Amino acid sequence: MVDARKVKDMVAKKSNQFMNQMSGKVPAHKHCRICHEPIPVASEPRLCKKVECTEKHEKNEKNLKTVRIAMFVFFGIFAIPYLLALAARVMG
Repeated sequence: MVDARKVKDMVAKKSNQFMNQMSGKVPAHKHCRICHEPIPVASEPRLCKKVECTEKHEKNEKNLKTVRIAMFVFFGIFAIPYLLALAARVMG
């Protein structure tokens, strides 16, 4: 019969050995949000120095801002009539 505790201990030992070997080989880094190239950890925003990545990031930020504004406008379009009806019911 297989001893589950022994197997579990062996797997944990091998796993720890593997992680110890791998931890020293790859320096700490981040990746560019656009092209996924490795960049330094201190890079903020997470972009490399390529012009294409900077332009695409600016375009994405502009699109996100537009979508966020549209979301609030559509929420207002649906919320205001509901709130007015609720206020009329409470007042009347």
